[in-house]
Amino acid sequence: MDSGILNNFGLAVQSLSSISTLMIMLLGVFSGLIAGALPGIGGAAALAILFPITYNLSLSLSILFLLAVYTAAEYGGSISAILIRTPGTGAAAATVLDGYPLSQKGFTRKALTISLIASVSGGFISTFIFMCSAPTLAWIGLQFGPSEMFALGVFGLSVVCGLVGKSVVKGFMAAAIGALLSTVGPSHFSGYRYTFDQSFLMDGIPIVVAFIGFFAVSEALKMLIDKTQEGRKVEQKDSIKTDFLTFKELRRLYKSIVRGSLIGTFIGIIPGAGAGIASFIAYNEEKRWSKTPEAFGTGMEEGVAAPEASNNAVVGGCLVPTLALGIPGSAAAALIMGLLIMKGITPGPLLFRENVDLIYLIFVGLLIINLLLLGVGYLGLNVFSLVAKVPQRVLGPIVIVIVLTGIYSYQTNPYHPAMAFVLGVVGYIFEKVKIPLVPLVLAYIMGPIMEYNFMHALMISRGDLSVIVKSPICVVILALALFSAVFGYIREQRGLKRVN
Repeated sequence: MDSGILNNFGLAVQSLSSISTLMIMLLGVFSGLIAGALPGIGGAAALAILFPITYNLSLSLSILFLLAVYTAAEYGGSISAILIRTPGTGAAAATVLDGYPLSQKGFTRKALTISLIASVSGGFISTFIFMCSAPTLAWIGLQFGPSEMFALGVFGLSVVCGLVGKSVVKGFMAAAIGALLSTVGPSHFSGYRYTFDQSFLMDGIPIVVAFIGFFAVSEALKMLIDKTQEGRKVEQKDSIKTDFLTFKELRRLYKSIVRGSLIGTFIGIIPGAGAGIASFIAYNEEKRWSKTPEAFGTGMEEGVAAPEASNNAVVGGCLVPTLALGIPGSAAAALIMGLLIMKGITPGPLLFRENVDLIYLIFVGLLIINLLLLGVGYLGLNVFSLVAKVPQRVLGPIVIVIVLTGIYSYQTNPYHPAMAFVLGVVGYIFEKVKIPLVPLVLAYIMGPIMEYNFMHALMISRGDLSVIVKSPICVVILALALFSAVFGYIREQRGLKRVN
């Protein structure tokens, strides 16, 4: 192995061995578990709620904390899915199919243990794939100029708009709204835009405010307004204290875990696909490979292992396009990307050349985070059920108070909580009319980056718009973007015809 690589790994391990760093990661794991176990809060919402904690932390501690929250929240969603048939996250919806029946049979601890081990295994596998593939993508990305980076942004948005939600038109509409919001405030190349002579808009809408408003506040409003299923008491048998997972049973599940991990990593690399899609694909594939597919839905252990390995593998997978190409692989990855930008780091190909220490810190940090998740998750198997039973009518007001207080403490600006609340109301309305928030937020993040590269390309070409299509790489990427949009529309129309 190259001495430079060994040296970078050694420095990363050394920086992660401090007590303060381990405590921050442990706090992130614990917070993510609780947030994920609470029905209605997903990985992105958990990151948005806990985002204010990163304000006064260093870059390395901030990124490790959010990665710990993200990783733990994906596993935490399975806790309420298994216990009360209510997935804590969208990705845990597939876990309900066999996890809850397995729990009803008196094997709650076994179901939670399978979920935990599969999640940690998926995290490890996706991290190693991330370590191997991200530098290669970064090297390819170094061949890109401003025109290619603009085209790449268009492709990323087209993929997200074509895959997220049920309507491609609404997906592109959401992306347009997000791009428009990103232009509020100062411009890289001119003065101020869309401020309407209001001083509080002169600095634009901060990334933190947009994230927390669209994700956390809108989710809290949903808890308060919507009539959702509250936690139900699960009937458990006397054998609950003895239903331990044996090594023989675990060995039988390793193929399911590996398949789910590979599927989750691959789906995670595709921007916008998300853990929900990955977990259902993994579940369906496991059912297809099974010798007893008819038994799925009655408490099959493979039906718990595959989707749980898949949704946690998405974490490492989505970091590949996020860090290497500057295209967020998911809404949660967009929050992590927003943190990097807020701390003065621009994700993309240059990140692997100018911030090598940060990349190796993330590599090693993800491995340690998964080990911490294994330990905390195992110790908490007997108490998770108490967390999952918090009523949403109680949780909603708590979330609103916490996030609005956190936003105010960010820059002690009294307008920021108001802006977040307004955006939260808008986000809640958008979700009611089926306008997806993920394309909106990704466009909000990528809008300034795309604008900067587009204007930079025009400056280099002295205003020649054809510069965008002169490069063969640009032509290929834009063609893929068009194909993605058309494919999404065709997929939508076929779905409508089947329904009709």
